[in-house]
Amino acid sequence: MSDSGYVLQKVEWFQLRAPDGTAFFVMASTLPNGFVTAVPCDLTMVRAEHHLMALAPSTDEALAQLQTTLAGKTRDELFGPTSHR
Repeated sequence: MSDSGYVLQKVEWFQLRAPDGTAFFVMASTLPNGFVTAVPCDLTMVRAEHHLMALAPSTDEALAQLQTTLAGKTRDELFGPTSHR
């Protein structure tokens, strides 16, 4: 194993549905400092812009914060118009 080993982060996946019924995924992962990020993702693994990421001390809090961040945004606003062709 290398001296500059990788940092292990636990990742959980959640599915959210937009008001129009289309689904997308949220990747929640723990950081080395103990905080959790929740990042909206559109699989084939397109991640939303960094400014949409939630940062909180727990998964539940990060997801709650993300709900507020995403409120009123369309799928295209989150992932771009070509991400769900």
